[in-house]
Amino acid sequence: MKDRTHVYIFGIGSGIGQGLHKRFLEDNSVSLFGFSRKGEEILESFTKAEKGTFSFDATNHKDLRTFEISLSDKYGSKRNPDQPSLRETDLYVYFALGDGLFGPIDLLKKKDLEAHFLLNVQALLLISKAFSPYLPFFQNTTFVFLGSTAGKQGFPDSAAYCASKHAVLGIARALREEWKPLGTKVVHVSLGAVATEIWDTRPQFDKNDMVSISDISEYLWSISHLPKSIFVDDLSITPKKGIL
Repeated sequence: MKDRTHVYIFGIGSGIGQGLHKRFLEDNSVSLFGFSRKGEEILESFTKAEKGTFSFDATNHKDLRTFEISLSDKYGSKRNPDQPSLRETDLYVYFALGDGLFGPIDLLKKKDLEAHFLLNVQALLLISKAFSPYLPFFQNTTFVFLGSTAGKQGFPDSAAYCASKHAVLGIARALREEWKPLGTKVVHVSLGAVATEIWDTRPQFDKNDMVSISDISEYLWSISHLPKSIFVDDLSITPKKGIL
């Protein structure tokens, strides 16, 4: 990977996002920006930072607006004229944020449903929107959306979760077409069971049967090393036993 590479990972507070962030920390050739509610630095400091983890709530309108303004200051018309051209810089954006909402539909609460879609769907659209004006500035751009097998089929007691993950697939496919003239790669990864904390409340599933966080982090990191002429659309990853 080239020295001039900017990597953004949203959802580094736990699970896959945390594992992926740790993997990229081993790659000293990139400028790495991580975002979660557990971030160490205030979001306003992101504008001038060359790396770091930032406190960011993707469901908070103020944080989303601050991030949008910060991107404009970093890459837009207010860029320092002495800053090297971004035409020699690659951009990678990973969306690892999201939560699970499970249970029979008759027990589903409206407030939980709204919060679920705010994080799993609306946040992805708004963050993507924030990046969109600056994609032509970069040499190469790649967006990676972490979806689920629940985005392609149905599971019992998972109506809300399946709906949100179907939406993630739809977002990725739509942006792939919208950004195709820019040469932007949009990768959707349909993940089978990964041994994250989302399964802690579902004891009927054995984490030993799942993909480990370290293994999936290694795989997702490798997407940043694909040859430039390779455009991957939808990837499917499952444990050795298949869909659990």
